[in-house]
Order: sequence, then structure tokens, then C-alpha cells
Amino acid sequence: MPETNLTPEGPAAPPPTAPRWRTLVAATLPYIATAAVAVLCSMMIQAAIAPPATIAPTAAPAAAATTAVADTPPSPTAPPQATPAPATPAPSALPADESILRLQVLDLEAADRRLWSAIYLLRAASQIDDSVVALQANDLDEVDRTLLNARRSLDRAYAFSAEQAKGPIDTFRLQISQARDSLRVRPEGLDRRLRQMRQLILSLVDEG
Repeated sequence: MPETNLTPEGPAAPPPTAPRWRTLVAATLPYIATAAVAVLCSMMIQAAIAPPATIAPTAAPAAAATTAVADTPPSPTAPPQATPAPATPAPSALPADESILRLQVLDLEAADRRLWSAIYLLRAASQIDDSVVALQANDLDEVDRTLLNARRSLDRAYAFSAEQAKGPIDTFRLQISQARDSLRVRPEGLDRRLRQMRQLILSLVDEG
């Protein structure tokens, strides 16, 4: 059989060593993987707890509205018109008008009083004339009655008369009272005095 040529073997060569950076990467890889998993889990937990984000409205409609407003030509604005101030009467106009109106009212009242005074004086004159007729008929009761009515008419005429007519009217009232007192005592000449008084009353009416 062929002989085997055995060559004596020396010591075995050491295996080749890996580079240093690979050793470092291999050593730190578990830590990197653990950190990545931890970060991923933290993000997932925050996403589950946090409320859903509100979608903000887009600014497109607002921008479109702004653009539309900007494109619309501004309408011309009419300048404010000054409001005419109401005409104010002169300070002296109103008091003057009131004074004139007050004077007119006073004049009308005075004319009304003069009219009523004249009416009652004419009534008294007519009643005195009736008393003269009754005296001529020797009806003393009728004379007294008509003279009493004449005195009442003179009283009303005195109430409405002006100051300048009050004196004469008061004199007529006194003469009527004297005529009534002398009617049954001394009736002589009474008709003449009554006619004279009637004429004075009519003259006073004409003067008024």
C-alpha cells in the first residue's frame, strides 16, 4: 500500500480578527433597538391619549370673499347734506303778538260790558216810561212795581258800566228810591221828574 507522507504539522494559525467598528456596532445594537422600540411605544401611547386634532377651516372662502370685495368697485358716497335749521322767530316777535292779542281780548271784554250796560239802561228808561203812564192813570201800585223794576235794571247796568258811568247811574238809583218814597206822600210833579230822569238815562246811553 502506498505510504502516506505525513508532514509534521506546526501550531495552528489564529483566526482572523473582525474590525473594531463592527465589534462596537454589534455591542451597541441591542441598546439601539431597545431605544427605538421605547420611542415607538411612547409615540403610540401619546397618539392614543391625545384628542383628535381639529381641522382648521381653510382660508380659501375668506380669501375669495376678500377678493370679491376687493374687485367690487366702491359705491360713491353722497356727501351729507346739511339739514336746514328751523326758522326761529325773533325774540321780540312772540311777546309782541301776545301783548296785541291780550289787548284785543281786553277791548272785546270792555265793549261787551258797555253793551250790556246800555241794554239795562234802555230797559230802565222803558220801565220809567211805563211808570209815567201808570201814574197818569193813577195806578200807584203799578207805578211802584215799574219803578222797582227800573231800579233793578239800573243795578245791573251799574255792574257792567265803566267807571265814568257808575256815578250817574248811582244818581239815577237814588232818584228812583226817592220817587218810590214820595209816591204815596207827595206825588205832585213826580211825572215831570221821571220824564227828566228818563231823558238823562238816554243821553248817558248815547254818550257811551
